[in-house]
Amino acid sequence: MNSIYNTSSWTNASSVNELFDHDNSDVQNSAHSKSNGTFQTHEGSGIILTEARQVVNGTSKEVESRYPPRLMQVFAALRKECQDKMQTDLAFKSDEPYCGRNVDMWGGCWPDTPAGSMAVINCPAIPAFDTNKHAYRQCTENGTWFNNRTAGIRRVDYSECLLKDKDIVDDTKYIYIFIGGFSLSLVMLIISLAIFFRFKQLRCERITIHKNLFISYVLTGTAWILYYILVALDGDVLLHNPVWCRILHVLCQYFTVCNFLWMFCEGLYINTIMVYAFSSGKKLILSCYVIGWGVPLLLTGIYAGIRNNTFHQTVDCWIGESDLQWIMFGPVVFSIVVNAIFLINIVRLLVTKLRQMPEADQTKKATRATLILVPLLGLQYLLLPIRPPPDSKLEEIYHILVAILISSQGAFVSLMYCFLNGEVISVMRRKYKQHRLMTTKRSSLRSSSCPAQGNTVSDMDVPLQHNGNCFQDEKCDISEKTPLGKDSV
Repeated sequence: MNSIYNTSSWTNASSVNELFDHDNSDVQNSAHSKSNGTFQTHEGSGIILTEARQVVNGTSKEVESRYPPRLMQVFAALRKECQDKMQTDLAFKSDEPYCGRNVDMWGGCWPDTPAGSMAVINCPAIPAFDTNKHAYRQCTENGTWFNNRTAGIRRVDYSECLLKDKDIVDDTKYIYIFIGGFSLSLVMLIISLAIFFRFKQLRCERITIHKNLFISYVLTGTAWILYYILVALDGDVLLHNPVWCRILHVLCQYFTVCNFLWMFCEGLYINTIMVYAFSSGKKLILSCYVIGWGVPLLLTGIYAGIRNNTFHQTVDCWIGESDLQWIMFGPVVFSIVVNAIFLINIVRLLVTKLRQMPEADQTKKATRATLILVPLLGLQYLLLPIRPPPDSKLEEIYHILVAILISSQGAFVSLMYCFLNGEVISVMRRKYKQHRLMTTKRSSLRSSSCPAQGNTVSDMDVPLQHNGNCFQDEKCDISEKTPLGKDSV
């Protein structure tokens, strides 16, 4: 989701700077004199918008070829916003000459301005522009906007607006942290899935939930890595906004929602099994499949359909945040809150079952179970809205920690529920001992002479025993009794 995984919409803002710098070299620049309100022309003093007369009522091919389609969409959206605003603003009443309200090619929205004065507005929301700075436009003494009569060009001073390279926030470092964390998680999750699918002893309802959660982590990480590499780090792709990058965005949203709802399924399953200890979980598993894979498909489909038909929301490969994402955010936030309730109830039931133990052991085991369940249920996301003030010293640290926390969650969950899980370790150790036993038997058979009767001993005749313990398929022997697994209590 963009609020979680997203960085700046314009990671290559410097490339946008080059476009405006190019305009700066193509036209005669100008700057205003704030002291006397006059408009003077100076070579190389700033960025000036050149708007040919034929562009006033439409976009010329020359202007279209100068800017990428993405910037033309930005300009069009700003002009539309300004036109709507001008229709609602009160008319300017004055007997003196004045310049009428106007919108320029770049979307600068100029109000009615008395003759002989300088109009000042905030810089329009154009990539590589600082909206806290100002643009200027001179209204002449006869009540017309300043105009170069010989060239037929209107002039606007945007020299303050353009961000310097040092002022452009470089968010790519956060993207690389995300890519690194997701890559680590992918490796550990794929190994974990291979273990879960390889051993029959680990085939049970609880592990089925784990496998689907791990798969959702793999798909989410893969989709976001591709999106960051192919889209977010490529300014040209963002500018031209091809269809494939929007499809990739939708896939990222879908897999992310799947991931959160499978966390919800983990909480739902554990809570249900502990409350109804003797109930069958097959219907619950089917419900989880619908919740984990089906509901996100519906939510993402609605989101994509609406956003695709909303003009100003279809730019930048949809990398920018949108209010439409609450179609998906709402159910996700609800699922996290419900998981928090599940956790409270699970810990309460666990403490009840541990009452026969010393109080110190009760507290220790309940705390341990809580810490293990928090990442599994995604409850750490409840802390993300708590962020430092903008531009504070802690803001960068916050973004780095969030990037590490989100991207490495899959690695942490696989570590806790596979690599450090007592049940998985037991199965792996048993398999290793069995392999060693079989290898030893084969070696001893090869080194010994055959019996006189000619009898042979095959591998199938070797009993799967070691130190009196039979190696049998125990199929999650402890899972149905303790849904948290061996290491949970």
